[in-house]
Order: sequence, then C-alpha cells, then structure tokens
Amino acid sequence: MNKQIIFSVIIFLAISTVGFEQSADFIPEDIITSIRKGNANKLASFFNSSIELVILERENVYSRSQAVMIMKDFFKKNPPLSFSIIHQGGKANAKYGIGLLRTRYQTYRVYLLIKPKGGKPFIHQLRIEKENGQP
Repeated sequence: MNKQIIFSVIIFLAISTVGFEQSADFIPEDIITSIRKGNANKLASFFNSSIELVILERENVYSRSQAVMIMKDFFKKNPPLSFSIIHQGGKANAKYGIGLLRTRYQTYRVYLLIKPKGGKPFIHQLRIEKENGQP
C-alpha cells in the first residue's frame, strides 16, 4: 500500500512538472505590456512583415506599416485600462495566447498567433473581438 502511494505521488509530481514546463510564459512580456499600454509602435516591433489582422468586423492581411496604423486607430478609440493573458499554449514552431483587453468602453478578447523567425517571436495573426455578451 505504501509503495502505491509513493508511486502515485511520484507520477503526480512528474506530470505536474511536465505541465508546468509546457505552460511557461509563451507570450513575451513586451507584447503584453504593449497591448496593456496601447503602444502600437512597440507592438508593431513584434509584427511579422505581413500580419493577418482581424479587428471587430475588419479582416485582412496587412503590411507591418499598415497594421501599426490600424492598431494606433484602435487604441485611440479604445484606450486600454488593462490586458492579461488568460490562456496560452502551442509548440516550438507556433505559440498562441488568448487575453482579455479591458478598455474605457468595452472588453475585448484578443487572440495572438506567434511564430519564431531568426530566434525572435513575431506576431503572425492578431484578432480582437468583442467579449461574449457585450453589445
């Protein structure tokens, strides 16, 4: 009986450790801070050369310079109050994050798809949608 308990504890700790390593922060803090502060220029430094933006009803693939203008406009109309990542995951070649962006007027759900390029993380897709139940 004692051996079964010890074995169960060891298995639990091994699984917990693996899960912890996989849930380590995938989304760079600079990206989170950029969104939290509404800093489109800093955020754009993580944009891939072309990025798929889906902001509310507007969806397209844009160049980095076009995307930064769109994000500046979004942040101007929706000054951020807070932003936090609520879920993240992925593998070595692609990470994703889901966050909640609270602005002066609305709460939004933000989806990020990040892929490494030359050892640096780049945002390939950014989606901003109204949080469920919001007008």
